[in-house]
Amino acid sequence: MEFTYAQSTISHLNEVMEIYQGAQAYMAAHGNPQWDKGFPAENDIKGGIFGGIIYEVISGGNIAAVFSVVNHEGNYDEIEGKWLTDGNYLAVHRLAVAEPFRGSGAAKYILSVAAPELAKLRGRTSIRMDTHEKNGPMLNLLKEQGFSRCGIIYVSRNYTERIAFEKIL
Repeated sequence: MEFTYAQSTISHLNEVMEIYQGAQAYMAAHGNPQWDKGFPAENDIKGGIFGGIIYEVISGGNIAAVFSVVNHEGNYDEIEGKWLTDGNYLAVHRLAVAEPFRGSGAAKYILSVAAPELAKLRGRTSIRMDTHEKNGPMLNLLKEQGFSRCGIIYVSRNYTERIAFEKIL
């Protein structure tokens, strides 16, 4: 399957929200409370689109997946463990694959092509991510894509624990 990526636009809000809602339901059904209580909510997504941090992965004219990137993540300032680098990173968040595209390689494309390209365009030397200990698919993908487990961070919105990863580009 072939993929491309582009910044999301507000005209795609409903499609993007459907993907996130599908991911929330999938996580809940598989015992992963990472995105419980409706996170990310519509206001989070609108803010991300207007802020230019949400990207869409496109295949055959359809949105196959969504993700966001930021140059600095405050939750990563403190870690129980040690990052691989001193902080010139791109943080990848809110990665979700549309139900018809699960297993298609869309998430792998994000971590192997889209995010590294965005990081390099911004002069970043690594990618950082975090995930819940019960998010088996993401834990497997991060390992497969060569990310190193660096420690534990805490998410400020609900002070929950996440496993932190980094990959040097």
